[in-house]
Amino acid sequence: MNKIVNGVNELTSALAGRSIRCVREMLAQALNIDPASRPVVDGGAVDEEHRLADGETLEFVKAAGEKGC
Repeated sequence: MNKIVNGVNELTSALAGRSIRCVREMLAQALNIDPASRPVVDGGAVDEEHRLADGETLEFVKAAGEKGC
């Protein structure tokens, strides 16, 4: 089973073997995933071709703005 997180939205499902791109397309509407968000698996940045392993947590994150000098 995999946990997919986007902000306050969260889902647990069997998605092992699927690419991040596939998961993003499949759950974009259900989890309100921003197309510009970056995928992070178990705390590390990954690309869209990464395939989920059983038990991994995928989080879609948006870069936060930085305060100017």
